Amino acid sequence: MSTRFFRNILTVFLYIMLVSMAATGIIFLCMIPISLYNFSFEKLIITIVRIVYFSDYYIVILFLTFIINSTKYSPFILENVKRFKIMGYCLLINTIIECINGYSVNAGPIKIFVDDSGNISPLMVISFIFSLMCFVIAETFNKAIKIKEDNDLTI
Repeated sequence: MSTRFFRNILTVFLYIMLVSMAATGIIFLCMIPISLYNFSFEKLIITIVRIVYFSDYYIVILFLTFIINSTKYSPFILENVKRFKIMGYCLLINTIIECINGYSVNAGPIKIFVDDSGNISPLMVISFIFSLMCFVIAETFNKAIKIKEDNDLTI
């Protein structure tokens, strides 16, 4: 019962995050024409990067809700392996964006590696570790699916 309770709490929390991110995304999309008032190629690239960054986190949260909902029956399905891999790629893209942003803008109060040209922040490191964790979990689930299929074939 406690696992079902925590799963429901986590699902509600993730749905609240999805709704708030969707509302924030709609507001951001409405503000794009204002930000491109004095059109330049740099502003266009920054806007596209922000949309990709935001949508990657949205995809990660959406896939987390799908994975949690799949645990009602069996989490060891190929769709979850694909979801974890996509989540890993999304987080890796966001890590690259964070690294580029960290070296182009000297921002952030906590800095791990400081250079004259920029720094590495804890957010970059955590995002990279999370992307690697998604890939490891995907491979673990894939191996578990293969073991499950082998066990299903034996009598």
